[in-house]
Amino acid sequence: MTHRISTFLCMAMAGPLLAQTTSSSDCNGSIQLCGGNYTETSSPTGTGNTYEFTGTCNLNLESSSIWYTFTVQESGNMSFILDPANDLDDYDWGMFNITAGGCAGINAQNGSSPEVACNSYGNFGFNGPTGISTANGGTGTSNGPGNLNGPAFNADLPVTAGQTYALVVMNWSNSPNGYTIDFTQSTASIYDDEPPAITSVMPSCNNQLFELQFSEFVVTNTVGALDFTFTSPSGTVIPLASATPIDVAAPAQPSYSLALAAPPTEGGLFTLTITSLDGNVEDLCGNVVLDTTFQIMLTAPLDYDLDITTACNGVGGAVEATWLSGGQAPVSFQLQGEPMPGGAATGLSAGNHVLTVLDAQNCQWTDTITVPDHALVVQVPQLYDSLSCSVAVVLLAGVEVAPPQDVLYTWSANTALGLDPAFSTSPAPEVDLAGIYTLIVTDPVSGCSDTGSVQIQATTTSYVDLSNIQAPNLVTPNGDGHNDIWRPFVPTDPGRDITGLFDTFELTVFNRWGQAVYVSHGGGPRHWQARDAQDGTYFYTMAVSSDCGAKVDKQLNGNITVLR
Repeated sequence: MTHRISTFLCMAMAGPLLAQTTSSSDCNGSIQLCGGNYTETSSPTGTGNTYEFTGTCNLNLESSSIWYTFTVQESGNMSFILDPANDLDDYDWGMFNITAGGCAGINAQNGSSPEVACNSYGNFGFNGPTGISTANGGTGTSNGPGNLNGPAFNADLPVTAGQTYALVVMNWSNSPNGYTIDFTQSTASIYDDEPPAITSVMPSCNNQLFELQFSEFVVTNTVGALDFTFTSPSGTVIPLASATPIDVAAPAQPSYSLALAAPPTEGGLFTLTITSLDGNVEDLCGNVVLDTTFQIMLTAPLDYDLDITTACNGVGGAVEATWLSGGQAPVSFQLQGEPMPGGAATGLSAGNHVLTVLDAQNCQWTDTITVPDHALVVQVPQLYDSLSCSVAVVLLAGVEVAPPQDVLYTWSANTALGLDPAFSTSPAPEVDLAGIYTLIVTDPVSGCSDTGSVQIQATTTSYVDLSNIQAPNLVTPNGDGHNDIWRPFVPTDPGRDITGLFDTFELTVFNRWGQAVYVSHGGGPRHWQARDAQDGTYFYTMAVSSDCGAKVDKQLNGNITVLR
């Protein structure tokens, strides 16, 4: 059957996304052949926007070229006759299988779009028809280059349904007369009356972008987002944000990128439907895509949990990542590009870190996580008294925590009695043994801690010289905190209570008639508060002794004035 194709087919080449006007003198602007016969009424000059390879028999030279493409519909042997309107005109041609590499594969010369036939037969004067035709004496797959180099025809070419070919015809005579191309001798068929079908839909890792593959080239400016609906397993229709060709410069291609307005929130069997609302999603032969559906199995969105451990004073942070669902198992994690065995990373500094999640399909997700910082610094004073005969107990007071915060205190002691890891939980414990005392302060929420320690010494030398003991001559027991109590003192430290430093202490206070009004012997108080005494003058005798430091054995006598 002869099917004549008009040149309206090449009009599908133009599109608003092209950086420059496409030309039939380039493969990517080629005229689509859809049937058995094609008539070229005129032959342009020039090589289009791209200088392309044209075949080894043409020495890969391009001149006054027109490119055609076609897709085999039925397998068999392909034959065509290119018949010049004027037999004196000289036409050379080359053919490429662009099924895998497209037009770009021709110039790439990497085997993706191989040359399959070429003929540059030429003659002085009469040239006549050329092409592929065993019936017309054709032999081989490449004839030429040069003059008188026949034959004018190649042998028939076996082709397979679904293969796409590019044919370049060059008008070496620069003739305006044109030609016809006749495929009717072929046992294969390129007659295309079948609409394109969806062959595959490949989702991206986030299930929001999809690569749609048609069974053949589809005119790019006939494809739009409104031509599709995307339905979830629960029946929710997710609108498309866009439908664009993978190669925005191509006037027709089989591959398109579909973008959903939002990623699905569930997994399962989704349905992509071509509704063709405007009725013109079509191939280069004008075959309109019928309403059709294609089902896609999507995994649920990948979900994982993060447990982040706060860094302490800028270091020691950690993160543990746990895969929950979605994606394709096994799922692994990386932090700053380094593997996380078991999903864990430790010893992290405070601040931002890049987490990468990978599944078995090599899908990759990235997230920026922040390891918070907890500042906690403890300072333990180092200038405590040494234990001695005059200092039996040291109070470990004055510990500072910066910045101020509620913390837990844990003191350990390493003394002559051994190691006591839980000596005290007081902020200021009392110690009566020499040794090293270590404090750990811990934040109960973050677990951050800091450590300080101090060494308490022991000495046999008293800090107080008891040999220069003196007694006041005035007491004012009025409760104002000044001179309320009468007790002996040393001039070098008058505010210090030294009465506990004496081995023995005896005190008797008399009134002016010689009557004892207060007596402290043995274990009694080593002072006089004079609360019940009348204002006036009193007399005292005091005997003290001590073996701490310089030996002291004294008796003091004097008067005391009680005054309120």
